[in-house]
Amino acid sequence: MKASSQIFAVILFAFLVAACSKTEDQFVYNGRMDTDVIRLVAKTAGTIDTLTVQEGDPVKKGQLLVKINDDRLKLQLRQQQAQLNEIQTNFQILSSKERQLQSQLKFTKQTLDKTLAMLKQEAATQQQVDQLQTQVDVLRAQLDEAHTNKKIIASKLEQLQAAIDITRLNLKDARVTAPIDGLVINRFVDLHESAAPGSPLLEVADLNTLKATIYVPLTRLNQIKLGDPATIKVDGLDKTFKGKIVWIASEAEFTPKTILTEETRTSLVYAVKIEVPNPEQKLKIGMPVEVKL
Repeated sequence: MKASSQIFAVILFAFLVAACSKTEDQFVYNGRMDTDVIRLVAKTAGTIDTLTVQEGDPVKKGQLLVKINDDRLKLQLRQQQAQLNEIQTNFQILSSKERQLQSQLKFTKQTLDKTLAMLKQEAATQQQVDQLQTQVDVLRAQLDEAHTNKKIIASKLEQLQAAIDITRLNLKDARVTAPIDGLVINRFVDLHESAAPGSPLLEVADLNTLKATIYVPLTRLNQIKLGDPATIKVDGLDKTFKGKIVWIASEAEFTPKTILTEETRTSLVYAVKIEVPNPEQKLKIGMPVEVKL
């Protein structure tokens, strides 16, 4: 049972790694080309009314690719702006009333102080003092009410401004632009189709630089390092491509966890990525290649 498991591990390693061969002090690995793909998704719901690209079209960073109909959002923004203007007007009226009450309160308190002094000299009556004190108390209550109402209106202003900011963000999100210079490699929607938040629209990738992924055995790992040059060969193309190692995995792959004997340690492999300039875009995503290190 142990021997058969070891044989299976070796076969699995040979199949997945595509075994490396040594030629003229170089090691040749089979790999495939890949790159980072950016998936663009809808951030707001609506019907797609503008779609400017097809699969395979080149795009420039910032270019409009998809626009979701934003008529409802524009109407919503107008309504919210009108509400904001109304609340701001009420706030200004209340502030003016508050200033008026403060002025009246100050004058009435001064009058009360003078009347109290006159009362001591018997030049005023207690009734006059009581009337002025009542006016002071009423004005203070009205001023406190104005303060409270201003806080309530200020809170409504803040809430409405936040809602307006969200609407403006949704308007911005209705326009989907290219995040990079690249190529549209997949399109998931058609014109006039409905889109929901989170639904995929397009996939964009930069094909000017690709990465070849290969798997290097443990016994060979200490002979390579970041920055080492590599030569890439593609079946059907006479041209070879130059690249360099930009990433080496820190964990092994493709070894059964239950088998780690002295004989099977050679089946430990580490993923290695080679960055390859591709200005003519002759290399394609998923293309099988031979990599010489």
